[in-house]
Formats: sequence, structure tokens, C-alpha cells
Amino acid sequence: MKLFNKLFIVLLIAGIASCDFLDPNVIEDPNNSSLSGVLENATKPQLQNLATGLEIRHRAGTGSINILSTFGREIYPTFASDPRFINQWIGQDSEATAEGDPNFFGSGGTYTTPYRAIKQANVLIESAQNTDVITDAERNGILGFAKTIQAFQYLIPLNAQFDNGIRIDVADPANLGSFLSYDDALQAIRDLLDEAEANLNSAGAEFVFDLTPGMSEFDTPATMVDLNRAIAARAAIYAEDWGAAVTAVEDAAPFFELTADEAVLNRGGYYSYGDPPDIFNPFFYERNTTSIQLPTVHPDLINDAEAGDARVANKFFLRDEPVVLQGLTANYQDNRFEETGDPFPFLRNEELILIYAEALAQRNQGTDLADAVDAINVVRNTWGLGNFVSANQQDIIDQVLFERRYSLWLEAGHRWIDLRRYDRLDDLPLDGGKIYTKIARPQSEL
Repeated sequence: MKLFNKLFIVLLIAGIASCDFLDPNVIEDPNNSSLSGVLENATKPQLQNLATGLEIRHRAGTGSINILSTFGREIYPTFASDPRFINQWIGQDSEATAEGDPNFFGSGGTYTTPYRAIKQANVLIESAQNTDVITDAERNGILGFAKTIQAFQYLIPLNAQFDNGIRIDVADPANLGSFLSYDDALQAIRDLLDEAEANLNSAGAEFVFDLTPGMSEFDTPATMVDLNRAIAARAAIYAEDWGAAVTAVEDAAPFFELTADEAVLNRGGYYSYGDPPDIFNPFFYERNTTSIQLPTVHPDLINDAEAGDARVANKFFLRDEPVVLQGLTANYQDNRFEETGDPFPFLRNEELILIYAEALAQRNQGTDLADAVDAINVVRNTWGLGNFVSANQQDIIDQVLFERRYSLWLEAGHRWIDLRRYDRLDDLPLDGGKIYTKIARPQSEL
């Protein structure tokens, strides 16, 4: 991948952007780029490097998936390298407490990692605002892209921290904003998405930078608006703003499409991977691997599945030998990827269809319930299942949650977030441990 062949330059700039700006002992390397070199009169190649760096930081968002998916019992964290993956994440250690331990094991991917992407976006934004080598339209394209990715990243720590709240104003490390409540932070994220949409609508026909193949669906300002509205739809259901969720999904068309077709459902935004010096897809594993770092399918996913569901056949591989670790036994592993360089989805049309069904069912106006059932059946029919039939609002919502469990498995920790949204975390199996509601605010923030 040509863009990622610039990996070392980009990570250098991204790394500088994540440094402590207040360190008086920083020694500038005259042979490499400095932060000041891109914050004033950045060239177009420098802006390209910063944009690619933002995609790389964005891609690191997969670091939150295993822990949140463990909390939602989508997987077992059968990582034999450290017993704390099970003792802490499953909660088998009686003293384990994600809610009370500010140094909770392995939780950095839910906080530090997304804030690195947010900071990278702030550097890109400041650079775009302080250069005269681009037009106003090109500047708006950069701002719209950066803010859209930034909003996506803010949702990661917000969902992990939940009612702890998070900081939104972090542009100036010497003057950080206060912590906002869950509701206020969510509204700020939604406002940021609206700002980004306005930027993109004033960005002309093309970006001044290139995106990786995983973003090919959204490589113009107009199509980036579709991704922006898709993220806005996700945020709207978290806010229980059902009418806004319906509108956002509809505004994400033609990315949003109600067609029972596998390729249509899988259309969306993906993280790209490649050969060294790039990295491999972190969720690719050889079938029947003996790797000690293997996330395995929670047995309840198999036990609760409907016969003939192609999602089960596509996503879950029955191993020749089970994985047994610390009292947990799993017979299935991830089956989604064929090669080390396969892309990983961060938002697909299938999620949009199910957001649409949930929002319609919750709004419950006019033909909303019937339309919600039709949307559910687009997903079911795609994966070889017969129609779901109901006119009962609660049954329809229950069905949406069931479909999301299989459609969105191991993509973003959706199951844990969904059951918490509906106050149903008690439905999850304990597996000899406990079910968490959030992760404690990190020690560095106390």
C-alpha cells in the first residue's frame, strides 16, 4: 500500500504530536520533522502525512475491542501470556474491579489510544488552519475529515468510562477542559459531527489528500458526509434521540441501503493493513492455531444461534481441539479473515440497517414498527434466515438486539454497550466472574 509505505515519516510526526509539549528538555532532531515544522505553513505533502497518520491512529482503535467484547461476553480472552486477561477482564479474581481500579489491567486501548488519535486530529486541524498552500475548500475538506474521525474516537473512551464522563476539550495540553458527563460529552460529540458535516459540505468535489483503500467508500467530501452521518446515527441511539437517528441513517444514503445482499451489508469503512513496514490485521489467526494470544468465541454465541444462520458459519470456525484456559473452554475461533492483510471493519451498512430498525421501533410513529421489521428482515434474509414477524414494539426491539449480537460480533464491543443501554447486563453469563458497567477513570487523570 503506497500510502503506508510512508509509515515511518507519518509515525514520527504522529509520535511528536503525542509528546508532552511542556517538557523543557526536548531535544529537536535536525534530521527529522518537528511539530513546529507542520503547525506553521505546512506543505501539501506534510498535510498528506498528517492525514495518513490520523488514519493510522484511527486504526489503533481496535485496541479497545477485545476488552469490551470480553465484558459483553462475545469472546473469551484466552491469552495464556498473562492470567490477568481472565482474572481481571472476566473478573474471576474476587478483588478484580474495572469500576474501581484506576490502573485496571489492559485498559489503555479504551482511553490512551483513542486520545492519541484525537490529538493527531488536532495537529492536522491546526496545520490546515495555519497554512496558505491550500484553498478554503481544501481546508474545509481536511477539517471535516479530521473532526469526523475525532468524533468516532471520542465515542470509544466515552463508552468505556460511561457515567465517569470524559474530557472533550483537549486541544491545549496546558489548559485541558473539564470532564463532561456522559450526556454532555455525547452532545459535544454530536455537535462536532455537525461541524464536520458543515465543513465537508463546503469542501468542493475532491480532497487535497488521499485515503487508504479501506476508506475508498468515503474518499470525497460528499461521500465522507455519508460516513459522518453514519457515526451521527450511532451517537444518536446512544442519546436515545430516535428521530435524529432515523434522519441520520437516511442522510447516510447511498452508503445506507436496504438491500438483502452480502456485499451491500458489508460496505463501509475499514482499517487497512499490509506487508511490513505496515502491520497485519490483529484479528487474523490461522485456523486451529496454537497461538497463546487467541480470542475465542463465547460458547453462548453458538448455543443461542438460529439454525441456518450464515453469520455463524462465516464468523465462527470449529477447531479440531478446544482451547482450555483457567477453567474456560472454547471450541470456536474467529473465522472472518483469510489473510494477514485483510481489512477490518469499523462501521458497516449492516450496522446502519439495524440502527434504523431500532430507532424506528423506538420512535413508533405511523408505519415505523412495520418498517423496522422490514429492515430486520433485510439482515435476516441476507444470512439465510426466514422473516421475523411481529407488530409488538418490545418484541421488535428484542429482535434488533439479537440481530446486532450476531451481525456486529467482535467489531466494537457492541454487545456490552447495547445491554447496558437497555439495563440488561444481568442477562450476561458470569463465567465464574463478574459483569462490569464501566472502566475506572485512569490514574493519570486523577
